[in-house]
Amino acid sequence: MTGQEIIEKKALGEIHVGGLSLNFQRTCRVPEGQINSLPAGLGSFSLYKVDDFKSGVPKDWSGYFMPMYIQEAMWINFQRHYNREPHAVIIGAGSINAVTGKQMKKKGKEFEMSLEEQQNYLVVPPQPWIDGWKDKDGKIYQFVAAYMGSGETIEGQITGEEKFGGIQLGIFQPKPGQNLVKATRPREHIIGGSWSPYLGGIELCDSLGMPEEIAECVAEFGGYLKSMAFVSSSLASASYESKGFAKPLRSSGRAREAVRSIQAMGLGRGGEIEQKIYPDTYGLKVWQENPIERTYIHMVDDESFRQITGCRAPPTPVTYEKYQQFGLPWFELYDKKLKDTSGTDIFSKLKTVTGKKGKKTKI
Repeated sequence: MTGQEIIEKKALGEIHVGGLSLNFQRTCRVPEGQINSLPAGLGSFSLYKVDDFKSGVPKDWSGYFMPMYIQEAMWINFQRHYNREPHAVIIGAGSINAVTGKQMKKKGKEFEMSLEEQQNYLVVPPQPWIDGWKDKDGKIYQFVAAYMGSGETIEGQITGEEKFGGIQLGIFQPKPGQNLVKATRPREHIIGGSWSPYLGGIELCDSLGMPEEIAECVAEFGGYLKSMAFVSSSLASASYESKGFAKPLRSSGRAREAVRSIQAMGLGRGGEIEQKIYPDTYGLKVWQENPIERTYIHMVDDESFRQITGCRAPPTPVTYEKYQQFGLPWFELYDKKLKDTSGTDIFSKLKTVTGKKGKKTKI
């Protein structure tokens, strides 16, 4: 079995935490200075268990890690078909709560996580996903990649330090005997662009540097968004290795010992997206006091991913310009009857990510 095939077997498109199934969707960065509709997911980020790569990551890591390019944006998607009962979810990025902008305190090896009256969590369902940092007035600032040590992460700008990075999740279940009735998840609808692959699929894949046989699969599969998800899950296939796209990296023992540092990534502030965080209609008293499960998702740049796994990271998705050029769709939700949480004005005062380099972490 080749190194690339081993990586393919270890890649996870989604994870299950505390009875909740979720994934991290790649997407384009939206422009700043305007309220944007919801961009589509261009396939799931591949996640890897830290325990499978212990020799290549810092000793204090746990949970999962994933590669992310500096120009990338992401949104967290909660899978609708796995969630049999409502869950409350705390999302932290670099120790900052994504809903309130407050710093999460560290206690031992874990962050303190508790649900608060001023809602610092999501309720899933009805919340279908979250694209970024919660602002006031029905919008969020997109989650975009930022180098740790650059001063451009939200963590660095709020606390003055960049210690943690990555994403922290805490999942809370209802107390025994609550038998909560699940709320209906709102439906989305296309308000711009199209699902139709009117350029045939191959041109889009050529723009991303995809091998010919994958581009042909995309054209045959039909529909850009489904196709991009298919491509994302196929990045580690043997066809890529045959083209040299994801060929495993080989180096001497001396070279491997010389390169022992990781460029960790955090999340910074991107452009504005119209989105609500729905209030908890069940009330704080129905939830268990402590999370049933928590996990940590570390983020690394493409060079560090190669160092850890021996294989190149998947290609970056389309830019906003390419997204518009290919007519990919934009979405809104039928959620006018649903209210919005108060959010915070903290994030509006912070600078957006420019891609400034950061300092690597020695391991």
